[in-house]
Amino acid sequence: MNPLISVVIPVYNVENYLRQCLDSVINQTYKNLEIICVNDCTADSSDKILEEYARRDSRIIIKKNPKNLGLGLSRNEGIKIAKGKYIHCLDSDDWMALNAYETLLEYFQDDVDAVRFPYISHDEITHKEEYIGYSGEEFLYKKVNIYNTPNCLRVWSPSAWIKIYSRDFIINNSLYYNDYRCLEDIEYSVQSVLKAKNIIFIDTPLLHYRANRKNSLLSQKTGFINNIVKDTISTDKIAQNLPENTKEAILNYIYELLIMNSLDAYYAGRLSFSKMKQLFVENINADILAKTDIFNASNAYKLYLKVIKYTQIKFFLAYNTRRFIKEHFPGFTKKYFEIKKKLLKLI
Repeated sequence: MNPLISVVIPVYNVENYLRQCLDSVINQTYKNLEIICVNDCTADSSDKILEEYARRDSRIIIKKNPKNLGLGLSRNEGIKIAKGKYIHCLDSDDWMALNAYETLLEYFQDDVDAVRFPYISHDEITHKEEYIGYSGEEFLYKKVNIYNTPNCLRVWSPSAWIKIYSRDFIINNSLYYNDYRCLEDIEYSVQSVLKAKNIIFIDTPLLHYRANRKNSLLSQKTGFINNIVKDTISTDKIAQNLPENTKEAILNYIYELLIMNSLDAYYAGRLSFSKMKQLFVENINADILAKTDIFNASNAYKLYLKVIKYTQIKFFLAYNTRRFIKEHFPGFTKKYFEIKKKLLKLI
């Protein structure tokens, strides 16, 4: 019999998106699924939608939390009752390609703990669709881990929904999400990649991600910088006992996340420039961040240097203006890079 796959879907106030998510799972070409929907005390009609779908499809299991636990702990509740050989955590405002689970099963073997796959981003503001993944990596479709291929961390990503894990791997290593209300998946991604015997990275986008959704957790995140700082400190302690190449890779991984999330908070007006500079000085080893031979964090390193070296006014003009134009006037940005490319050819 084909192995059972458990799809864990936390549900909270997603009445406008839940049907598309559920339809993408129940209509998979691979049928041997259990679909565990964790109702995290949703305040809209999402609970009624779950009940409607459960009546139509016996594979749907509804588990209701006694109180609102948040995304990470809700995933844990689903994982605890999952019976599948493989477990995938899917967010309830995203949706899967209809052949996703059939495709993913092709790459699992007994010594493979996780399969990582790319996705298509659908921006709710600009309505732009974009492939978010990787190409040209020499380790694609091969069994790798952080110890024999440290640069695989370049494309590991903290996001839970672009990975499917062996259930035995999760249970045997007690891999559960923390209680953070935002960025709960960073610690999990660090712990899982350090413990994985083998990971396979495939280059087929199998998920559709709804970016910049109004009222999403990411759009409301407050105090999340404290979470990423805590993760950076704990990762630094772990890294000291790792082989040098692995140490540099895992630190660059967490540094890049600290830099990019701090810049998001700064851009949103939730983190001052002086505080951001202080966080970078206190938590980032610049010598390790500069080593791009193991982990290609060149963009994060350039941004780090600008924060360290620029005045507040200069950084505001250089970063905020460019980012605003890039996000709200993508056509101008595209034209700018076209002109820049032509000028570079003339030099």
